[in-house]
Amino acid sequence: MNSTTLYSKTINSTQLSVPRMEVAARNVDKALLADSNAPRLIDLMNINAQTGPTVSGLTDQDYPTLNGLPLALNNLTQVKCVNTVPLPPEIVDHFTHVQCHCMMGLFSEIGRAWLTVDSDIYVWTYEENTDLAYFDGISETIICVGLVKPKAGVFQAFIRYLLVIATAVDIVVLGVTFTDGPTVTTDEIQLIPDPVFTIPTDGATVSVISGTDDGRLFYGTKEGSLFEISYQAESGWFGKRCKKVNLSTSALSFLVPAFLNAALSEEDGICQISIDDSRHILYTLSEKGTIEVYDLGEKGNTFCRVTKMSQTLLVNQAMNTVKTLDSQNFRPIVGISAVESIESTNINLVAVSQTGVRFYLTVVNLSNMHPNQRPYTLTLVHVRLPPGYSANITVRPRAVHVSHYRDRNIVLISTVNEKDVLWCISSDLFPFNQTLTEAYTAVNLDGPALAIAEVRHDTHLYSLTDQELPPLVVRQHMEPPKRYVVLTSHGVQIFTKLRPVDLLREILREGRGGDTETLKAFFAIQKEDQACATALILASLTNDENKEVAEFATRAFFVYGGEPKLIPMPPANIFSTTTPFMPHIVSTPAPHHFQQQQHLPPTPSMSQSLAPHGVTYEVASPFIFSPKHNGLYLYLSRILRPVWSRRCVERLVVDYRTFTCQSSITNEDCVLILNCLSALHNFLTINTQLSTVVPNSSTINISTSVDTTATVTRGSCTVQDAQMEERQSLNALRAFVSHCCQIIGMWRILCEHQIHTLIATLPENQQQILQNSTFKEMFMYRVDICSALITALINSYLGDNASVDSISNKLREVCPNLYRTEDAAFSKAHELLKTTRSVQNVDEKEEMILNALQICKNIAPNVNLNEVCREFIALKAYKGIIELCAHCAKAVDPDKIAESYYHSDNDADQEGLAYYQKRMEIYGQILNMLEYLYNEQPPSISCDSYHSGQDGSQTHVGSTLQQVINDILECPDEIMHIALYEWMVSKNMTNDLIKISNASLEMYLKRHSAQSPNSTATMDLLWKYYESNNNHAAAAKILNSLASRTGSSLALKERIAYLARAIMCMRSDKVGYAPYLGVFLRDLEDKMEVAKVQELILDTITSMQGQIPNAQEAITVLNSGLFEISQLYENFAEPLKLLECQLAIIDCAGYTDNALIESIWQQILSDELKKSSGSGNDRVCQVLMKVKHLARYYGSSAHCFPLNYIVYELERVNARLKGDKHLVPNALIAMNLPYEKLITVYNNLITLSVNDHFWQIEENEFHLAEAAAALISCFVNNHGSYNSVEKRKITSICQDTVAALLSNLYSKPNSDHLVNRLRGIQAKMSRI
Repeated sequence: MNSTTLYSKTINSTQLSVPRMEVAARNVDKALLADSNAPRLIDLMNINAQTGPTVSGLTDQDYPTLNGLPLALNNLTQVKCVNTVPLPPEIVDHFTHVQCHCMMGLFSEIGRAWLTVDSDIYVWTYEENTDLAYFDGISETIICVGLVKPKAGVFQAFIRYLLVIATAVDIVVLGVTFTDGPTVTTDEIQLIPDPVFTIPTDGATVSVISGTDDGRLFYGTKEGSLFEISYQAESGWFGKRCKKVNLSTSALSFLVPAFLNAALSEEDGICQISIDDSRHILYTLSEKGTIEVYDLGEKGNTFCRVTKMSQTLLVNQAMNTVKTLDSQNFRPIVGISAVESIESTNINLVAVSQTGVRFYLTVVNLSNMHPNQRPYTLTLVHVRLPPGYSANITVRPRAVHVSHYRDRNIVLISTVNEKDVLWCISSDLFPFNQTLTEAYTAVNLDGPALAIAEVRHDTHLYSLTDQELPPLVVRQHMEPPKRYVVLTSHGVQIFTKLRPVDLLREILREGRGGDTETLKAFFAIQKEDQACATALILASLTNDENKEVAEFATRAFFVYGGEPKLIPMPPANIFSTTTPFMPHIVSTPAPHHFQQQQHLPPTPSMSQSLAPHGVTYEVASPFIFSPKHNGLYLYLSRILRPVWSRRCVERLVVDYRTFTCQSSITNEDCVLILNCLSALHNFLTINTQLSTVVPNSSTINISTSVDTTATVTRGSCTVQDAQMEERQSLNALRAFVSHCCQIIGMWRILCEHQIHTLIATLPENQQQILQNSTFKEMFMYRVDICSALITALINSYLGDNASVDSISNKLREVCPNLYRTEDAAFSKAHELLKTTRSVQNVDEKEEMILNALQICKNIAPNVNLNEVCREFIALKAYKGIIELCAHCAKAVDPDKIAESYYHSDNDADQEGLAYYQKRMEIYGQILNMLEYLYNEQPPSISCDSYHSGQDGSQTHVGSTLQQVINDILECPDEIMHIALYEWMVSKNMTNDLIKISNASLEMYLKRHSAQSPNSTATMDLLWKYYESNNNHAAAAKILNSLASRTGSSLALKERIAYLARAIMCMRSDKVGYAPYLGVFLRDLEDKMEVAKVQELILDTITSMQGQIPNAQEAITVLNSGLFEISQLYENFAEPLKLLECQLAIIDCAGYTDNALIESIWQQILSDELKKSSGSGNDRVCQVLMKVKHLARYYGSSAHCFPLNYIVYELERVNARLKGDKHLVPNALIAMNLPYEKLITVYNNLITLSVNDHFWQIEENEFHLAEAAAALISCFVNNHGSYNSVEKRKITSICQDTVAALLSNLYSKPNSDHLVNRLRGIQAKMSRI
């Protein structure tokens, strides 16, 4: 089922307007940029190819102490011991049974500590001292233990980890499972007694075991070799299920005997393995301080030895960098820690010496510091000295033997006077300093430290990025404090590394919310903007146990948040849009440094980053926002940072062929973000003094002013203006936070309901939009997509025949602006219609339909018409669709603006056009219903009730469809009728359409024809409508207009047909009542005559295409319109020598030019004679056939058919060709020419022949007399076909003609034969 929006697209006053969202989003973007511009680790170390490796830690500001100023923070510490747990009594008892070997360690990933006593291993939870598990199935002494993750798909899903136990003889791998519980740290652990697999050590002594996140298992030996245990699900054709691979030997090492290898190589055991799972690089540290680099491949599935760096080489490089210290300060190396790509894309490894010196290394050259490259070398880039090497610090870590580094925090275990001390060194308090500035804390331990581990809490939201993470201060609201577990001989000490927000909590608690010097110092160090953002984390806490702290933090937020201020003079770099927000940290022990900072230009702050946008200032913004304003936007940006630029969904491949769209964030992520957003929203709601409701505050007066050229001058801006601007910005923030809460809340609900299946039901275009949309775009613009997803969710409930009440209530609670009261009512109506399908009782079904219809009417126009009408169609409630659409149209356009627009035909009326389009969109549901009925008619109706007229149009419709059409026409909605007419036209239902007598149809046809003057189909409809309604004159005018229009849309035959139809209309009844109509009829008839001539010319040219140049062009022109008679003659008949057409034109025009006509006939006869062939008689007959053809058209026309001239020319031709004398007379009689006229013509010719030389030559002397005799003989032989009057008249003329001929022939020699013939004719006539 396609998902559509739940509500109408009409403007809703409760929605957040786009300008306000853009103001808030723009400020969020700037806050994000300020955080993103925090210096990277490589920037803090000032590393570049020109300077080579760098050093820090020698100056006072590298480790600032805070007791040089009255702003003292001496009593605070950044690491605290939060729990001390002694060893379980059972474990202490086992120490007394040690015979050979005992080890202890931590599995922090599962919250366990472990102990080995000879061949037994014990595992317990170090925080509760519970869940003690042991394994005694090993016969040899345990020398090394490790816990690794298994490869995916190799073991059963319940095996969560692999416990790797090494002895001198073999390596045993056990499966680790847990009972069902919330986390592995609280679940009960179970060790599977049967080993997963066992591998012999072959004499190697295992010293360290480690594994990658994707399940690869490595171990190092005291002999200095690195091995990998390669395992798979099943045994292969060429290998076992499990095998070990020595990664420290070359491919040719098997050629050298093992004893020689041992003799030639110096033993240097591997004591530590550190793996960078983000870049798939493995590092090893040997007992002699050698660091070796291994490349596990870009995907983590290969292996390659890269390089090694000896301790001597590293120390020498460090001494070249720090020339003031000797080598004892840099040796030995006691620990290494891989640096993940999310901390630094350029630095790869941190090594730590026994003196606490840190060596930062990279796996590329300094000249090629591109991020995240594959390793090919190992290069020292920075040396960081521990505290104690500057003038103001005397204490320093000594005899460091354990180290742990991650995320710019290092923990060291050093031994002082046989007592272990934990050092924590961190830069978290100084995230925006331009140099690496760190704070340190030293804490005494309660015994010798055996192991240290960090309890990691990976946040899914930040783990999916390849970019460096922002500083902790940006992430602290979503990340718990770092926890370090130290295992000593007496028990476990758990330390928490305090975040800046935790430090502020301690300050507020100790000061009871007062304005203490410590609190002032915190805001001074953090800078007000940053400190306010940190304070908001505490101020927005809502649970009872934090209520007091929240109050203290709220007070501090307002006390130090300040107010917007005017800027007396602009900073020099105020126009710099790329300047990051980096508050400088004042180092109290260095007064000279502090004084220098006082003389520097003011640091660009969030106040300038968030300056009003869209306003042109003379020099710069005349004011800066307050720290509390900036802190609010900073905190909001930090909440939204993980999702702001992230695409909402990810396209995943399923079964290598199909794709599915999955949410890019999990349900847990939504909960985390939503909790922070909701807390911030509650804070803004409670503290109403932050923003006031501004009249018409949907737009910002200055920031989003339409007139972006407005100039705010420094002289005209007052403090009140600055305060108003800030309040408006905070209004936008408050509304934006509320909107984001609803979007994320909705997304959480979708994730709980299998969002991938809901996305799959969306139309393809909406799926594509969703795939390309980020959460920022979802927050700002994609309310339509949110609505479509909510609709898909509701439809999933309806599809399962489940009640929508619960999900509707939840949506109303979580996202009331996205799912409004109208949407809930609609869902109820939809559910009611769904239920109606299964109801059998007719009355009950009708009542349920009426109830659903009434609900929909009550919420109109905010109703999903598409879904409702689909249900109405399924229930055959067609009238309900018409009523609902009419009601929605009335609700959308109560003042009938659409009708006014339609009647006025004013294209400039944009408002009317908008209302018209809205209503037509509503009526689209009625058209869908008509389409359904049109397509679903039974075959019997289609065959019997539908038949095609002469023009191919359908003339009848089925009874149901006809009834629906009648119902639509009964509705007093003119625009609805227009929609109906357009649909009927599209279905070619013209015969049914023109039978409609509604006045709206005439208006529709007129307007449509005016809008589409070149549309013949529309004009056809209009004249048919007039003809059907007995308005014949109007129909004739349209027909005449159609025939007369120019262009290639009509052929000449069609134009003539239109004229003929117009003449028929004009000759119908009632025409005579209007005299002017009679004139119009005569004009039409004249035009028809000319058109017939034009048709003759067209046919002639078409038949002579090969003989006439440019014939095709002439044909096109003749078809393109109707011409005047003179144009036809001048442009076609005369230039193209179309003789017969010239005759037709002369005849049509009534033109009398005897000389012209005779010349035309002469040319016709001459041309025909040229074309003739055969004997003389045959040629004469061919010429006579042409004359006979023309006589059919012009025989009755005296001026176009000059009989005297034609007979004269024919007889001359016959005489020249010596044809039979009766051929011409017989042919003339056959042409039905008047007999008396023919006798008269011959008499005249005989009379005139006396003076004609042609007839006086001997061979032609008696030709005309014989022809006259033949003509008279025809009469004598056929006199019975004439009536008595005609017979007497013709007989008299013939007798006179014969007598005249005989009198003339008596004096001629050689005329006896003709005389005798004439006497015979004379005798016959006397008997008539």
